[in-house]
Amino acid sequence: MERLRAYFRRQLRVRERGVALISVLVILALMSTAAAEFAYNTEVDLAAASNARDDLRAHFLSRSGVNLSLLLLRVQQRIIDPNRKFLGGMDLQIADYAPFLVSAFNSKEGAEMLGSLIGVDSKGIQGLGVDVGSFDLEMESLDGKLNLNCGGGINTGSPTVTRFAASLAAMMLPTRYNRIFEDQDESGQYSDRLEVMRAIIDWADQDTVMYGSSAAEDYRYNAGKDPYESKNQYFDTVEEVRLVKGVDDAFMAAFGDAFSVYGDCKVNVNLSDPALIAALILQHAAAPNDPALQWQNLSLLTRYVMHIREATMGFPDFKAFAAAIEEPMVEAAKAYSFDPTGAQGKSSLPPVNGVKLNQSALQEAVTVGGPRRVWRINATAKVGRIQKKIITVWDSKYVSMQSSKHNLGPGGFLYWREE
Repeated sequence: MERLRAYFRRQLRVRERGVALISVLVILALMSTAAAEFAYNTEVDLAAASNARDDLRAHFLSRSGVNLSLLLLRVQQRIIDPNRKFLGGMDLQIADYAPFLVSAFNSKEGAEMLGSLIGVDSKGIQGLGVDVGSFDLEMESLDGKLNLNCGGGINTGSPTVTRFAASLAAMMLPTRYNRIFEDQDESGQYSDRLEVMRAIIDWADQDTVMYGSSAAEDYRYNAGKDPYESKNQYFDTVEEVRLVKGVDDAFMAAFGDAFSVYGDCKVNVNLSDPALIAALILQHAAAPNDPALQWQNLSLLTRYVMHIREATMGFPDFKAFAAAIEEPMVEAAKAYSFDPTGAQGKSSLPPVNGVKLNQSALQEAVTVGGPRRVWRINATAKVGRIQKKIITVWDSKYVSMQSSKHNLGPGGFLYWREE
């Protein structure tokens, strides 16, 4: 009996040793899991803290890019524009060199390179070159675009609205755009040129009468899957025009780049794209039935105007712009110093016929060169894996109504978005 009891006691001690081993293994597993989770959480917290730090750095770097753009614009307004006569009429814009100038603030190497070009030792200059991250700056003047809001407001019979309607109609007139107005739009409807022109103006004007008619506005915006009402107020963005009847992706692909919702109602022809230049020629031709207005010749004439503008670094005045349209072959020869017909083997442009203009009417609708008013500024900063982009629109003639800014003079932001 005693032997049996001793046997069971030995077996019990063996089992206890096994339980202890299992307990130790379980505790070690739990501790390892807790340690791994702690290490992971620590790594996540560190990455989050680093991203938050880099996010803040990128934010202020992009803000610095915007501030630098304003500095360049002030230099343009106070130094370059008042002394334009000493530049021989050349349309010099310091903003065109923004990507190069920003390199001095973007990195130590860029600062040293710019300093070596102008013969200055940049090492002792504070504020040049950032130690962490980088930023880029893009500046584009919107003065060469057609302002959609020029068709809005209260007085729909004003000369400004009439000119805008004519410009819009002329832009859509060429036969190359027939498909846009002959095919169904995204909602399955058909809209001709006149209806689209009226719909754009009626969206922005403040009455309920169809432009150029005594009928009531009835574009059936409330009959679709997502019903809405006509705004009868100014456009806030160019993309808003997509809400207008007859405007779809094909329309925006053809004309979207020529539109703006900021600035004056006169377009700067030194900045306008070919579609708008062609529209201005059509709109202000002295003879509407001029054979030179056929699309093939008009397209070639527009190319001549663009080439002459590029060769002369911008038209110095209205007279030069009008001459490029009325006598393109002569003006091209002056600009390039060769025969534009290709007789001397120096040009690929075929001969073209000029178009006689109603110059007084055209001069009321355009500006040529001179100070620019509205700028779109894109400042992009990158720090580590974080990228920030600030998109702004600056109006050099805007006067703030805030008491704290009212005495700072003209100039203010009309739009600001951070991505």
